[in-house]
Amino acid sequence: MRRVVVTTGLALALSLAAGSATASGPEEAASKAQSSGEAAAEAKEGGKPSFVIMPIPQSNPALGNGLALAAVALYEPKGSGGVWTTGGGGLYTDTESWAAAIFQKAHFSEDQFRLTAAGGYGDMNLKFYGIGGGAGERDFSIGLNQKGIFALGQGLYRVRPNLYAGAQYRFLKVDTTLDRDGPPKFPDLNLPTFELESQVSGLGPAAEYDTRDVEYGPAKGIYAQAQWLWNGDLIGSDFDYSKFTGAVNGYHGIGQGVLAWRGSLCAASDGAPFYDLCMFGQNNDLRGYETGQYRDGATWAAQAEYRHPLFWRFGAVAFAGVGGIAPGISHLGDSTVLPAAGIGLRFAASRKYKVNMSLDAAWGKDSSAIYFYIGEAF
Repeated sequence: MRRVVVTTGLALALSLAAGSATASGPEEAASKAQSSGEAAAEAKEGGKPSFVIMPIPQSNPALGNGLALAAVALYEPKGSGGVWTTGGGGLYTDTESWAAAIFQKAHFSEDQFRLTAAGGYGDMNLKFYGIGGGAGERDFSIGLNQKGIFALGQGLYRVRPNLYAGAQYRFLKVDTTLDRDGPPKFPDLNLPTFELESQVSGLGPAAEYDTRDVEYGPAKGIYAQAQWLWNGDLIGSDFDYSKFTGAVNGYHGIGQGVLAWRGSLCAASDGAPFYDLCMFGQNNDLRGYETGQYRDGATWAAQAEYRHPLFWRFGAVAFAGVGGIAPGISHLGDSTVLPAAGIGLRFAASRKYKVNMSLDAAWGKDSSAIYFYIGEAF
């Protein structure tokens, strides 16, 4: 059965502003401080900000029909050395699912320091397919309601040209209610009671390597980022485990267009709750899949995308990729492999900062999806 999903750009906008390479993400050659300022050079440092406001239709088998709204302001204070991003968004659907979030990304002292902060709350009616590649392929789910808050903070310091190192903290508090009568049809749909009302608190190192020519809409360079978070009782977590996420993006100008590629890896150790396992659909590592249908202890993905201008403010993209899901990083060789491909349309919402409004249609294994969001997928 082929399932069609229309998904909002709220999460992608958050990832973009938070600087996660997933979209998640924005963010030079001899010196990062020099080249990160190129994106704002057209507006001059300290000039007027650019605003992007995007209403986004929502239609999803799990969330229902509704509307999301994302708003982003881009500006460069004097002496910052990089583009600041301030924004927020919210969504509401006819299943009474709703969420709201805010974020801030800032550069200081000619990009010597980078700070990111985000937070939000959601009350979402979703689907739970189980855990593992087999659970995703059988295409059977139960309803669940999740109420939760999240907070994220990251600070990075430029230790040498193009290389940043620092720390990240993340907090999640989630209350889950399963919608089922009687015993579950499959054992992996029976979640442990202690995971249903719980929280995770994680702290660990973070790093970025950045040689892009501009922060948004780059035409050349490399952007790599990685985080390793330890969650434990000592810092307020109900679970003891670690989680690694990392990605490398590359950009190469070809004619009038840009060839972009991305490789990503996620690994959660034993003890992670079901809502903090690695999963496709949550970010943009593999477009074309419903959020959470494929979740397990590890995922990997590789994708390429060609971006080409059309006319006036319009452009087009074509992309393809492949990913895999496995119980853990040591089992990646036995991954359930998932293909994806698609096309998209772009509209330059801010020529000053090269920020696009994006519409993608993607096809995965027995599923397809349509995405509306601000920025590029990576």
